[in-house]
Amino acid sequence: MLDNTFRREQKCKRLPEMDELAVKLFDIQAVKFGSFTLKSGQVSPIYFDFRLIISYPAILEKVAGLLWKKCSNNATVDLICGVPYTALPIATLISVTNRVPMLLRRKEAKEYGTKKLIEGDFRPGMNCIIVEDVVTTGTSVLETAIELRKLGIEVTHAIVLLDRRQGGKENLSKHGIELSSVFHVEEIMASLEKQSKVDHKVAEEVMNFIRGNRQPILNRNPRLHVSLEERRSSCKHPIASRLFDLMMAKKSNLCVAADLPSLDEVITLAESIGPKIVVLKIHVDILEDFSLTKIRQLKEVARAHEFLIMEDRKFADIANTVQQQFHGGVYRISEWADLITAHPLPGPEMITHMFGDSSSDSRRTCGCVLILEMSTKNALTNEDYAKEAAKWGLIASDIVTGFVGQSAPNSDFPGWIQFTPGVNSSSASGDSKGQQYCSPAKAVLERGADIIIVGRGLINSQDVVATAETYRTEGWAALTQRITNP
Repeated sequence: MLDNTFRREQKCKRLPEMDELAVKLFDIQAVKFGSFTLKSGQVSPIYFDFRLIISYPAILEKVAGLLWKKCSNNATVDLICGVPYTALPIATLISVTNRVPMLLRRKEAKEYGTKKLIEGDFRPGMNCIIVEDVVTTGTSVLETAIELRKLGIEVTHAIVLLDRRQGGKENLSKHGIELSSVFHVEEIMASLEKQSKVDHKVAEEVMNFIRGNRQPILNRNPRLHVSLEERRSSCKHPIASRLFDLMMAKKSNLCVAADLPSLDEVITLAESIGPKIVVLKIHVDILEDFSLTKIRQLKEVARAHEFLIMEDRKFADIANTVQQQFHGGVYRISEWADLITAHPLPGPEMITHMFGDSSSDSRRTCGCVLILEMSTKNALTNEDYAKEAAKWGLIASDIVTGFVGQSAPNSDFPGWIQFTPGVNSSSASGDSKGQQYCSPAKAVLERGADIIIVGRGLINSQDVVATAETYRTEGWAALTQRITNP
């Protein structure tokens, strides 16, 4: 039987318009009873087909109105975005009726034109409420939120017509999204039973199915919640192992981007903040006073304060050329860099052969960090590109130590380390040149960062040591929270 206490509560809470809507949904067969095979393979006694709503304007209008009322504070809603495809007409009606700008999320990017997944006019830092018709596990809402967050859009709320109460609300809460629903499945069943649309036996069968088929908590990527000790044991590269050791010993996941014009300035910065960081990232080709003597001085500072040096070279050429860039020229990067960045664009052969043959010491003394996604607005490194690039990285897992990204791909593994750039607590949006910023907590908890990369937010501060300590504390706290509270 449906719990009597629950029935009394719902009798008080449920408005007449809710009972009326429940019946209308039943009458148009948007709520069906019988035997239905779900996407998961389960056989369900109930099926919600809310795609039919678009053929009934009055019902569509009622649904849109009730969903809008669920927004906790309509005045602060900057944008709405419907989950494709059933929720799109609902979101459109909410947008038009309430004069709220709408974004369109495609299920997959076009292969021509702008190739965007998110269409519409927006600015980083705007907040967006996601609109959905039915939530079971919350996967579709989460996928939409991830794409919006990549663009710097805040997503903390979602509204849904029906919550099946099979774990979706809890799953989304784990990812920082509060779900509000017009109906819970218990409420719609209680309403239909009260109005004699279904008998008690059917209602009980549905509720037994719902209670017995709670979905597991979504864990899109196991790496996100595995301890650093366990992940270290999965490493296939000694530099990755070393980096995990440094993180645990220093209780830090801070990488500082020392984009300064002289190596003397970089060395001075490194001497002051070295105890706070685990990686110092440089661009050797912007240094006006580069010399191998000075780079060796920086290497000594790194040894003394125990951090790694990353040369953000962003290799992107054929393997033969990249080998020469890495080992030769005036920079002789292979002699001093612990980590080197590379675009996977040229293909897996470049990744596999960039350090030389299997006998090359560089394959063990320097780790490759693949750039899967950029932190700039309108970057062409879309989701499909990142997925394919991650696969190539796995092919060369004895060379690749991790990746640069704004989200956690599904195809990486615990031994990889995610570096997320564009971390700046002093700005919620970005600069005038397309760079997009986020806070340490957002980078770690929402985007999957293991290492946060902080540049101008630190090197331009009045007290770089104090600022480094603030970023170290915030970044480490977020990483600890993600691991201990999955």
